[in-house]
Amino acid sequence: MGTRTITIEYPDELLHETDERRLAALAREAFVVKLYEQGLIGSGKGGGLLSITRWDFLDLLGAYNVSYFDEDMDLGEEMRIAQP
Repeated sequence: MGTRTITIEYPDELLHETDERRLAALAREAFVVKLYEQGLIGSGKGGGLLSITRWDFLDLLGAYNVSYFDEDMDLGEEMRIAQP
């Protein structure tokens, strides 16, 4: 699997609050969480992209107020999917 780079512009004054490495880590974390929220990746992939466990990634979602439940799916549909 190849990789690509995304460049993000930010004001210089942010460097007075934190360092560039921390800003890059926050941007990456937010990007991966957003990919998950949009349904583009799963929690295992999200954890892998951030080099954390799936369970740690699910915990991280709470910090971003992102539910790990599919809120667009109703309970009846979830029950049908869960049954063999």
